[in-house]
Amino acid sequence: MCPNRSTTYLLNLSGTPFTVAEKENMFTVIGVNALGLMAGSRQSAIYVIGCQTESSPPENLTAQEGCTGVGCCQVALSSKLSYHNISLFDDTSDKNTSAIEDTKHCRYAMVVEAEKFKFDTAYLNTTTFWDEQNGEVPTILNWAVSNKTCDVATKDAASYACRSSNSECINSTSGLGYLCNCSEGYKGNPYLHDGCQDIDECALSPSPCPGGCVNRQGSFDCRRGGLSPSGTSILSIGISITVAILAIAITCSYLTRERRKLANIKERYFRQHGGLLLLEQISTGQGTTFTIFTEAELMEATDQFDDKNVLGRGGHGTVYKGTLKNSTLVAIKRCVSMTDEQRRKEFGKEMLILSQVNHKNIVKLLGCCLEVEVPMLVYEFIPNGTLFHFIHAGSGCCDAPFSTRLRTAHESALALDYLHSCASPPVLHGDVKSSNILLDDKYSAKVSDFGASIVAPTDESQFVTLVQGTCGYLDPEYMQTCQLTDKSDVYSFGVVLLELITGKKALNLEGPESQRSLSVSFLCALDGRLLDVIDDRIKGEENVGLLEEVADLAKQCLEMAGENRPAMRDVAERLGRLSRVTQHPCMQRDPEEMESLLAVREPVAVTRLFIVSFVTPEELYIYASLVHSPLFKGILYTNA
Repeated sequence: MCPNRSTTYLLNLSGTPFTVAEKENMFTVIGVNALGLMAGSRQSAIYVIGCQTESSPPENLTAQEGCTGVGCCQVALSSKLSYHNISLFDDTSDKNTSAIEDTKHCRYAMVVEAEKFKFDTAYLNTTTFWDEQNGEVPTILNWAVSNKTCDVATKDAASYACRSSNSECINSTSGLGYLCNCSEGYKGNPYLHDGCQDIDECALSPSPCPGGCVNRQGSFDCRRGGLSPSGTSILSIGISITVAILAIAITCSYLTRERRKLANIKERYFRQHGGLLLLEQISTGQGTTFTIFTEAELMEATDQFDDKNVLGRGGHGTVYKGTLKNSTLVAIKRCVSMTDEQRRKEFGKEMLILSQVNHKNIVKLLGCCLEVEVPMLVYEFIPNGTLFHFIHAGSGCCDAPFSTRLRTAHESALALDYLHSCASPPVLHGDVKSSNILLDDKYSAKVSDFGASIVAPTDESQFVTLVQGTCGYLDPEYMQTCQLTDKSDVYSFGVVLLELITGKKALNLEGPESQRSLSVSFLCALDGRLLDVIDDRIKGEENVGLLEEVADLAKQCLEMAGENRPAMRDVAERLGRLSRVTQHPCMQRDPEEMESLLAVREPVAVTRLFIVSFVTPEELYIYASLVHSPLFKGILYTNA
């Protein structure tokens, strides 16, 4: 209000479809030290909002821009208020008003459209604002039809306000009720029958189509290059389909090429590792129990070669435990890379030979996978680990009698003799050691790991040029000449014999230098100190003679010159005789009973005659050497 000018602002929208638009309007107060309040109702509740302006020296008011609280303040409206009562108060009673003393000033409080209002300091002390607005300000009102939603209103055709057939219902955003709009492509009054008329888009300027334009009800078509919109759509769809088919074809072609490339690589590896020779031999009946596995089969069997399935790692590869589709447990060996071309060419032939090896004391080679860069071998699964672990890891050897150790040695010797003498052509193992001798569920020996094995050479051109093996077991002559022979396996087996009777490792780098090599320390102990190196757990008096026999056999196997070593067959036969001696009832008797049976009864001084049946002459000699007694004056040998 200004001097001589005033108005009352009271807008009651109750009972009407109108509400004040809270987003588009602002409650605004203009004046110096003016307090404006506005009361409104919503659902029978009264709400009050307001703001108060502040005073400022005239020179500051002159530079004032915008409604910031000094001379002018604004506050947002509460939503959905239907009744408004505005009050304006002069709040100068308790303030210092010297800055505006004797100055005429005006005060206003109103709801005004925010975009149409711009504050000017001249509004404070002149009638400029009143004169510009003629006592009125623009205000935006929302309105809606009834208090129903579109879902409810469309079901009552009699009261439905959207009369035009080309109209659509829109729920009010400011509260209950709904609004009507003409459908897209139409204009007019949606509340009248036929109130929404088609818009002729082709008559608009500029035209929506750069070429020809054809108007349709609610839409239009553009003609481009002589094609109608439908023709253009068909062309677009056709192009899209063509592009999709082309992309699929390219992808399939790429995948097919990659598969073919992978297949060619696998075929090259298969040929390179002698797979064709294997297939040819299998088809002719040789190696009929031998299977050629695919890489996918072995990956599935080992769960993608998971580390949890690793059984062991060695110089020739890593061994995994696997389960085939028929639930058969197998040991799968991933070999290390083969760099020698000749070795690659001979691989398939050697696999065929090993597949034909059929001996109870040799781990059976069930098959192989040749379609990879480095071949994989599939062996039967042996559950009780290695002889090395059995001897040195305290898994049971400490409780095993000497007879069990002797039986294990004998079975291992039989396996090596089979490879040297019975396999066709003969096979040289090349890496005989306790960790390559496995024990099955009955603790029978199974020779394994043919990673260093070769077919026995027939001429000098076939001798290896790279020494393979394990320190502590290597034949010195093999190391000097690079010629692997059957006597090289004999030397290595002699070290295994020493492990069995001494319980010590072939190579102990932590001990004194003179005792690091088991073979060297053993040969040094033969000069009257043999029992010092024998395992205390098998030193019983009844075993002394047998231990001396085994030690003598090991000494022969460890001869520096290969020609002085016995053949593997001789070693196996001698160990067999010794093993049978330990199993004979005579050796099972109580030592005191043996002594009583052999005691001299005075004063009888006669030559006692003992009849020993079911033994060979060599075994008889061993019996005689075991019993150091003058009673054996006469021996009658019979096979009856």
